[in-house]
Amino acid sequence: MQIAEKSFDLASADYKRDPRDTLARIREGGDVVPIRLPFVGDTLLVVSHAGVNELLKNSKRFVQQPKNAGAKQRIGIQWWMPRTVQALGDSMIGQDDPEHRRLRGLVDQAFTRRGVEGLRDRVGEITDRLLDRMERERNVDLVDAFARRLPLIVIAELLGLPESDNDRLQLWTKGLINGTSFLAIAMAMPRLLFMSGYLRKQIDAARKAPRPGLLRELIAAEAGGQRLNDQELLAMVFLLFFAGHETTTHTLSVGTLTLLKHPELRDRLIAHPERWPVAVEELLRWCSTVEFSKPRYVAEGGDFLGTELERGQTIFAGISAANYDPLVFNEPGRFDIARNPNPHLAFGTGVHFCLGHQLARLELSVAFEKLFARFPNLRLGVAEDKLRWKTNLGVRGLLNMPVVLS
Repeated sequence: MQIAEKSFDLASADYKRDPRDTLARIREGGDVVPIRLPFVGDTLLVVSHAGVNELLKNSKRFVQQPKNAGAKQRIGIQWWMPRTVQALGDSMIGQDDPEHRRLRGLVDQAFTRRGVEGLRDRVGEITDRLLDRMERERNVDLVDAFARRLPLIVIAELLGLPESDNDRLQLWTKGLINGTSFLAIAMAMPRLLFMSGYLRKQIDAARKAPRPGLLRELIAAEAGGQRLNDQELLAMVFLLFFAGHETTTHTLSVGTLTLLKHPELRDRLIAHPERWPVAVEELLRWCSTVEFSKPRYVAEGGDFLGTELERGQTIFAGISAANYDPLVFNEPGRFDIARNPNPHLAFGTGVHFCLGHQLARLELSVAFEKLFARFPNLRLGVAEDKLRWKTNLGVRGLLNMPVVLS
């Protein structure tokens, strides 16, 4: 691999606008590509579908905890960050078995009892309420008015957080981290601390006076005589809150932009709403709003897809690259709302497969169907090149999306 090929900027607005050409050039380097990332340095990125599958499924060879691979410190957790913020990195998705299995078992108990499909009517009601508010105005920012609010309200209600707090939750999470610079991350610290303090108070309140919702069920969940301790509970709620709305927010906004750029396909879906669930799978693949995994650490060195790995080395799963792998997807650069099969990896795979995949799919199907049924002539309110993209590493999403509703 040539050194120049390490210099791809995977956080620029130009890349976020359309990553396909860059991903194709990266894939020319093979299944495993050396790359340099902000706050990470030199690392490896797996870009083939087969390789990403193997990396995410082989939790023995590729681990989450650096100590299990002989490494000293987890990358991305900086010494200058407040201890409260550092502790949030100890959530379920950052753990290896048997600790991961224990935490996953506890949250599975609470989450599966909710019955995601039973939330369809409630998601529909929340969607209709937001669309009613949008309809009072001709011009709105789809990100602020809809894409961010819908999943945030749903996950807050699912957790059992007070509805009266929705506006300040929206304010705290808006642009929580925008960019990969030291300044961008430092500026996010106060909001993270506010959120942490707020969630601690909600956990304490739910312990003292049980209320309906996932928060109460997490407190009560028990497996093998063990329950979540206070720090585990905070990290879990933080994870569910952000994982439960951030990805869906970006898929809603980028997905809407995609549909506006493919009017014939959008009109076909409006005429045949029963096709939305299949189309959502293609939107998840096409938008690939989670671009790569959290870092893994090589616990067992040796050959991996033609690359010699060293114990303790960091390696990332290139999810967006895998979702455009031409060896798996016929004409991957074509947006196909009827693509079948569609083995995209938008929710990952293996033991860390996204717990909320059913909820995300439900929200997206309901939201897209109702949005375009209500506003079939929805269009951008500015030129596409005026849209602002988040410049976060590993996340593809829009900061704003002005639209005209009629």
